[in-house]
Amino acid sequence: MSLRLPFRLAFAAALLPLLVACESVRRWTPPILQPYRPDVQQGNVVTREMVEQLATGMTRDQVRFLMGTPALVSVFHQDRWDYVYLLKRGKGSEVQSRRLTVFFKDGRVERFDSDEMPSEALADNLILGRSPKALPKPPPGPAEALRTRDVDPKTEVEVIAPTIPPVGF
Repeated sequence: MSLRLPFRLAFAAALLPLLVACESVRRWTPPILQPYRPDVQQGNVVTREMVEQLATGMTRDQVRFLMGTPALVSVFHQDRWDYVYLLKRGKGSEVQSRRLTVFFKDGRVERFDSDEMPSEALADNLILGRSPKALPKPPPGPAEALRTRDVDPKTEVEVIAPTIPPVGF
């Protein structure tokens, strides 16, 4: 009976580091055995183009229309709106955080402070998990003929639209 207690304590002491270091298991286990961790996005997506449109003298309604509802409005600082964005990748430890603070005086924008914001195309790529340097595909040039709407682009087969018979009494 007296040997069981020390054995249990030794077993618990040996098992404790394994349970505490569960995050380190991700380094050596194959990806198929790891749990799915989704990307976490919180706050307002603010792009460089949106910040460029923001100007002093705008009303609160104009700012809300342009930027959306702020993520943080303090009861103690009624004349300050904070637009905060956080993106935490499920794979890896990449965390991106951006902040835009708008200060009002007499119901109009007095000034605003902003981190460097990404362009709209770059923000889309970051949110969708694509390569951040990749730009969207350009529109087709003059050498590439645009397909007509009555041809299926996948099969190159002409699509015949159904005709609706006239309704008569």
